[in-house]
Amino acid sequence: MAGEWHVRLVPKIPNATLVAVCDIDPARSQAALEKNSLTGIPQYVDMADMLKKERIDVIHLATPSGNHMALSIQAMEAGKNVIVEKPMEIQLDRIETMRQASIKHGVRLAGIFQNRWNEANRALHDARVQGRFGTLTWAGCFTMWYRTDKYYSDGGWRGTWALDGGGAVMNQSVHAIDLLQWIAGPVKQVSAYASSRIHPKIEVEDSLSASLLFESGAYGTIVGTTAMYPGLPVRIEIGGENGTAVSENGLKVFKFRQELPEDKNLIARLADLKAATTGGATSAADVPPDLHARNIHHILTAWEEGRDAETSPLEARKSVAIVLAMYQSARNNGAPVKVE
Repeated sequence: MAGEWHVRLVPKIPNATLVAVCDIDPARSQAALEKNSLTGIPQYVDMADMLKKERIDVIHLATPSGNHMALSIQAMEAGKNVIVEKPMEIQLDRIETMRQASIKHGVRLAGIFQNRWNEANRALHDARVQGRFGTLTWAGCFTMWYRTDKYYSDGGWRGTWALDGGGAVMNQSVHAIDLLQWIAGPVKQVSAYASSRIHPKIEVEDSLSASLLFESGAYGTIVGTTAMYPGLPVRIEIGGENGTAVSENGLKVFKFRQELPEDKNLIARLADLKAATTGGATSAADVPPDLHARNIHHILTAWEEGRDAETSPLEARKSVAIVLAMYQSARNNGAPVKVE
């Protein structure tokens, strides 16, 4: 699914060309090309064969999360830069191995966290960087989504520890968790509870609730689920002594003790957006592609300018570290766990 988005978007990125596609199921890659009216694109079932025969600058890796490391290293050993779908990997040591491989082979590596390019989310981030909240009191993210049993069974790898690395939190909520730490700052400690409430056949959680302690001393909350019909848009909240802001399908709240002249225009433009999709709340495919395009364009621009992208490995690991700490806490009946 995510691979099809990349097939669709790469030809639309300035100065980018879709060179080839690879899938172990050729019918799937063929369908992705046909859906997007793309012809004459070579198709492969083995990445090694594609790397050998095609002149490629960048590999877009949209495979199950738990095999990102092996395939990305294979590409980097061939001298290719790599863009990896979220999460970058499901274990911190694997992300570090990938980062070291990029250094060793002199190539670039970056992850996809497209919601950073949502204007409302970026407004919250910029306000935090500018110190407009003052002493931060609390921040939280809520991913109240819904998935059917069929979603898990059709994927094959979804809902497994080995390839998905977890459930509603590692796969779906990782986007909001990335936003939370990007906006509110590093998380120091977590205490979590998790289980599968309505999907009995999956190995992992479909619901998790956690309390947080940020390094700043602020408190926080993370809620992630795929068990709440019909599914609601992601909500990010942050507040402190001088202001509060909420992002949810637009800028729902953006109120500060000291207003800036540009605040009114920002609120007017973003306050009541008529979203074309649910952002993934009701279906994995119900996601606006424009944010992916902005993320990819940013990565390629940064690399062309000789610098790491905003979603570099060191940045991409942060959300995974929080997720893994919450899983450890949940396995120990909510005992506090420090984030690595």
